[in-house]
Amino acid sequence: MTELFLGVDAGNTKTIAVVADARGVVLGSALGGLGDIYGVEHPDEAVAEVLRLSHAALACARERGGSSLRAVAFRLAGVDWPEDERLWIDAVRGQLEPERSLSVKNDGFALLRCGDADGVGVAIALGTGAAVSARGRGGDEFALSWWLQHPLGAAGLVADALSTVYRAEIGLAPPTALAHALPAFYGAESVEAMLHAFTRRGGSGATHRERARAAPVVLAEAAAGDVVAVGIVDEHARRVACYARACAHRVGLAPDEPFAVTLGGSVVRDPLVRAAAVRELARTLPRCRVVTEGAVPIVGAVLDALAEGGVSVDAAVRGAVLRGDAAAEQAGFTR
Repeated sequence: MTELFLGVDAGNTKTIAVVADARGVVLGSALGGLGDIYGVEHPDEAVAEVLRLSHAALACARERGGSSLRAVAFRLAGVDWPEDERLWIDAVRGQLEPERSLSVKNDGFALLRCGDADGVGVAIALGTGAAVSARGRGGDEFALSWWLQHPLGAAGLVADALSTVYRAEIGLAPPTALAHALPAFYGAESVEAMLHAFTRRGGSGATHRERARAAPVVLAEAAAGDVVAVGIVDEHARRVACYARACAHRVGLAPDEPFAVTLGGSVVRDPLVRAAAVRELARTLPRCRVVTEGAVPIVGAVLDALAEGGVSVDAAVRGAVLRGDAAAEQAGFTR
């Protein structure tokens, strides 16, 4: 009998469900849409997508010899308050019945075990948005969630860029190449035309996901040396480091003690963002060990399912899950 361990990473852009056996070998996976209960008109929409993908990944695993479901780890954007966790627990009951463990946490927790086998430290995920979480040595946990008061991640980069472009247009910020690049991306003839399109009655609005789509434009101008764009990236890195320190403090990790800070998500793949964040973290938490290699949220979610299901998460298990994630990505998945 091959026991199965299900990890789910759900966000505003995509949701991934992966099933592994006790050795960490990935037996099934499924990729789908939005799984954040705050990002849909009704929570049932996100619940249905997460459950659909979970069942699809499990069906694939069972076709390859898997049988009993040992543990489930949901790491979901939008699990911000106790009632959010209860909503998911109630929704899963009767749909997925693991023999040992079912845990539902904010998606920020997914990366923790990618940096530390025991899941101790701080995790920072920069994707469409941002998630920052921490776990102390005594098991205390804290997720930033709505305490995050600066826009971060892809949508945050563009929100700051748009604000700067608008201010530059009326002489309150320095000139920037973004004043041409962003209107062009959105199909507007000028900064004013872009602002009008986003703010007029019946306009399209610069939604969270619309902003996130333009992040490559901001990062391209930063890579090209635009001082304003570089400043936006650097400011994001400073915010990331400050929030990481605040989370560490909440769970009893002192800024002068060694612990892992795991940095992942699609935005971190940009070399400028990664370098700036590593630099600022080193200044703010001088003894921390910044982990970027193998920092993939779905990998962490599967590792959590394994650990919570009673499996010792050693290097071999972690390596097997990473190989399975890499194979899924080659098959058309995106992280």
